[in-house]
Amino acid sequence: MNMFAEILLILSGLYLAWSLGANDAGNIISTAVGSRTISYKKAIWVFVVCLGIGAIFFSEEVIKTVSSGIVPKEVIGMNQATIALFVAAGWVHFATWKRWPVSISQSVVSAVLGVGIVESLRIGANLIFWEKVMVLAGIWLFSPVIGFLVGWILFKVVHGFVRHRHLYFKDTLHDLFTDPIETVGEIVSGDLRRREKVFKAILLFSAGYMALALGASTVAATTGLLWSGFGEAEFSFDLLGVLEIGVLGAVILGIVTFGKKLVDFMGSRLVKLNALRGGIIQFATASVILGCALMGYPVSSTGVFVGSFLGVDSGEDHPRMKKHAIKSLLVAFLVTIPVVAGASGLISWLIG
Repeated sequence: MNMFAEILLILSGLYLAWSLGANDAGNIISTAVGSRTISYKKAIWVFVVCLGIGAIFFSEEVIKTVSSGIVPKEVIGMNQATIALFVAAGWVHFATWKRWPVSISQSVVSAVLGVGIVESLRIGANLIFWEKVMVLAGIWLFSPVIGFLVGWILFKVVHGFVRHRHLYFKDTLHDLFTDPIETVGEIVSGDLRRREKVFKAILLFSAGYMALALGASTVAATTGLLWSGFGEAEFSFDLLGVLEIGVLGAVILGIVTFGKKLVDFMGSRLVKLNALRGGIIQFATASVILGCALMGYPVSSTGVFVGSFLGVDSGEDHPRMKKHAIKSLLVAFLVTIPVVAGASGLISWLIG
């Protein structure tokens, strides 16, 4: 194999992994940081450890889907994989610069689809497993709805057990007027402070859970495309293991160098967060993402995350979701497939 082509493939994969850390880290770290539960630096450590566990132990099915479930594995050669990785990474980088938290998994699958369409046109025969693609598209469409329902149900259940929430200053005033004796008693006795500590512990657990789910889905999608690019090449070491470690390293670099932009967006501009809301949103999102990943479907973490946000917000007595921010998220979500598939297909056609 051409060493230059190998290096270019690896660099494209690491570029996408770096973009992953810069973009998807915002979905996870923002809830913990935005609710002032943990500092940005400590949140990174939680993210990295749990992301690694998900990538190493729960990624097998998604890797299979990306490497051979959309098109036959032999279709994605080194050049095609490099193009797909570079286009997906470029789009994610641009979206991060614009502060659009787009889906890495959706970008990877769209890039592979674009290459597959061009290769099909080139030989005059269908090379795409359309049934699998249609199922995946349906899951992309409905996973935010599932996230919405899970988030709404969890919030209602928790709210039923926690009457005096004090989530906002407005809540505290309301509780003081409706039940002043119990509210003052909670504040004076320290019950409110102790309950907040429990909520913060739950938030940290759910943040780790979501990082694990992201490792099983998004990191796996990136690793799967890299692995597909090397094809049947033989190495004297565990190639897949080395690729996973390399991808994780690039993800960490992305978090450190560029991730704070989206942390600020998701944790502050999108909606004001606290430990209770953040924990529910994280848990709902992670459950949907991990469930889909174990079935081999790399869903949009951003789509599910926003769906969970909306579900929790709809459960509030006074919703606070910032609608103008939601519009930019939806636009980024909807344009990813045509932009990435079209760009990867066009470049593949021109180079081929």
